[in-house]
Amino acid sequence: MSAPSTQKKRNARVALHPKISPDHQRYQGLSLCSGAGGLDLGLHIAPPGYQTVCWVERDARAAANLVARMEEQTLAQAPIWSDLKSFNGQPWCGKVDILTAGYPCQPFTYSGLRKGNEDPRHLWPDVARVIGEARPPAVFLENVRGHLTLGFHEVCRDLQGLGYRVAAGLFAASEVGASHGRARLFILAHANSAAVRQLAGHRDERGGLADGERGFPVRDRQDVSCMDDAVAVESGSEPEAGETLEDNPLFPPAPDDLEAWGELLRESPHLQPAIRRDADGLAGRLDRYHMLGNGVVPLAAAYAFRSLSTALTTP
Repeated sequence: MSAPSTQKKRNARVALHPKISPDHQRYQGLSLCSGAGGLDLGLHIAPPGYQTVCWVERDARAAANLVARMEEQTLAQAPIWSDLKSFNGQPWCGKVDILTAGYPCQPFTYSGLRKGNEDPRHLWPDVARVIGEARPPAVFLENVRGHLTLGFHEVCRDLQGLGYRVAAGLFAASEVGASHGRARLFILAHANSAAVRQLAGHRDERGGLADGERGFPVRDRQDVSCMDDAVAVESGSEPEAGETLEDNPLFPPAPDDLEAWGELLRESPHLQPAIRRDADGLAGRLDRYHMLGNGVVPLAAAYAFRSLSTALTTP
């Protein structure tokens, strides 16, 4: 299997950073438990015109990553609040179109003790509190597959109690071209169907995309998903002379695809320790591994959002 052509690589990169016309509808988001921002980067794709106006993230490494992205103008400038428990959502009421949250998975994951609401890292009650204070038209959440059997029904009950209609589904990174699975649970809730249709790019009869022309298959409303592997190209290495980020693939080859790895590393040898996660003896890389493990694949988040919004807005 050969590496993707330069044009395909360039198209994939442009998909993550679409150019927005000045008259395009703008949408503002409030991001809780932001991590490296993968969930919000997904909303930059669906819909184009989305912008996070406030982040809430207590992990210093993840917050520093968000600041770095702002400095390089990959993300728009926005404040970062460090403590969800002290964050007040009331000042944001009526000022944001959507609230996102990738709240901690440790209380629910099969890899942990699954203590649920007995786990001190359980932050869903604080996320629900901020949703009730900010009253956003739409809410987009992400967590691990194990959440389906522990805590998910509480989340749905709380959202419905706040007046939201809920759809959820499991989506894998492999569905958007990644060489790994990483099935995750995504939850989309809305208090206003028209707002969700606008956010998802479903136009009305004045300009619109007809049913069946939205480009994403409809999922059953009880099928659930989320993603985790974020920071799409966090190599930490400078490209070689004459090389740009657009020349590198969006996802690395599969671990056992030695032919594709050989071709990729011949073209861009500096990517080996960063993309393939080979050990290079530098403890400074641990923060990047940590963010990758906790993060969201942006393209998978966009796919989940568009699919679930179709389920929510289809009669």
